[in-house]
Amino acid sequence: MSEAEPTAAKRVTGCGRPCWSLRTLDHWLTAFAFGCGLLIAGGVPASAQQVVKPAESSSTYDYTFKLSTLPEYSEGKYGTGHTTQILDVPFRVDWSATDRLDLSLTIPYVWIRGRGDITIVGGGAVARRRVVARNRRPGQVTTEDGLGDILAELDYTLLEEKEFVPDLTPFVEIKFPTADSSRGLGTGEFDEKIGTYITKKVVEHWTAHVDVSYTFVGSPPGTSLQNTFGWSVGVSYDATRSFTLSGYIQGATAISMREQNPLDLRFVADYKPTNHIQLTAGASAGLSHGSPDFTALAGFELRF
Repeated sequence: MSEAEPTAAKRVTGCGRPCWSLRTLDHWLTAFAFGCGLLIAGGVPASAQQVVKPAESSSTYDYTFKLSTLPEYSEGKYGTGHTTQILDVPFRVDWSATDRLDLSLTIPYVWIRGRGDITIVGGGAVARRRVVARNRRPGQVTTEDGLGDILAELDYTLLEEKEFVPDLTPFVEIKFPTADSSRGLGTGEFDEKIGTYITKKVVEHWTAHVDVSYTFVGSPPGTSLQNTFGWSVGVSYDATRSFTLSGYIQGATAISMREQNPLDLRFVADYKPTNHIQLTAGASAGLSHGSPDFTALAGFELRF
């Protein structure tokens, strides 16, 4: 599954509890408008057409709702001298509002163990020296866990796959700063991402996938993080009607000029024992210091 992966406004920290600026209010109004859009979409009759995304094969089944979780464990040094372990457990719900419009909400649980020199930024790990994390003092090994940053995404299929035309699905994603920045679980800032999924069956059983995105990264007070461009290129092979193998290479530009660009190679296997259940397992290997050394993931999806 890609992600590019490789996935994906401003809370000001510095008081004993979150303080909110006018800039934050502007972002919350943007988020409110996004939520209103979801409610408006709710008035449109739902349909069962599946939007094909990079992590899925061309033989996906129709659905109206999907419930899924895909826990991912990773280890890496990320340019520091110490290994950090991270477990990300996302709980996601997808709703096919129309035959072209999909809405999703992801609520993650994050567990991180290390010397306090890593902060989660946009779902990835970054050396803490690049991000001001309140009350964080690198030193002895500690463990932190809790709610991660909630993600809301809207996908719209602009073009449906035909003989010489790929499936083209632009998307918009908002990251809400619900993770505790004082414990390195997030930056305490909003992020906004725009991008597109491109899918095309090239020959029988083989499908090509391309995912490109641009993320507006929120910078905590006292820091200046760079916006990032992310990409993922891969292919999937339908070995049988129920079993699909996929491989991707995915990367992004770093959030700091002194960081290496993340780059990794990922393999995923999907098995559908029934039309309503999908089991997924995979692994990835980091190809730069900006990525974890390795990751392992396994989970399931229920379709209704």
